[in-house]
Amino acid sequence: MEILKAIKTASKGKRRTELIGLVSEAITHDDIFGTINYRNKSEDEIKQFIYPHLVDRLVEREMALKPHWSKDKAKAEIKKRLKWEGNVNTTVHHMLFMGTQNRPDMVLETDGLRIAIEFKRGDKGSDLRSGIGQSMIYATGYDFVIYMFVDTSADKRIKNAQTGETEATFIQMLWDRYNIKFAVA
Repeated sequence: MEILKAIKTASKGKRRTELIGLVSEAITHDDIFGTINYRNKSEDEIKQFIYPHLVDRLVEREMALKPHWSKDKAKAEIKKRLKWEGNVNTTVHHMLFMGTQNRPDMVLETDGLRIAIEFKRGDKGSDLRSGIGQSMIYATGYDFVIYMFVDTSADKRIKNAQTGETEATFIQMLWDRYNIKFAVA
């Protein structure tokens, strides 16, 4: 546990916090989860559906920051900065931890930040925990981590439980200590 306390986290200024919020909202938006039948889709299929939504939101942000840019230029720039395993033209590099190779599903490199994005889907605790563990590993090498868990349980028990006192405290601790933003869809 001492090693985790020693992790140097990036500062959470307003602009950085807004960026993390924008990405979190983009990947959990109702346009995505109200459209696809995510309970019957694989993680890869879900990520493939999320990717263009995330690109669009990041393009909007980029154009607001650089109004002189065309939409095409902003989109090309975002696609260079948002790396994911579904794009054969980009590479998400592995990081070595405890003798094992680990790689987030997506990496956003922007504003001098490196943000790892991890997706997991499932309906039981082991599904949820594996993503938490991976996120903690990524926190050792990235400025921020966004961990999105897609709750496939019929009663949405994992999503509905996140507001419990213990759960809310843990989610806040992930953010405060390790710069891990946890989201459930």
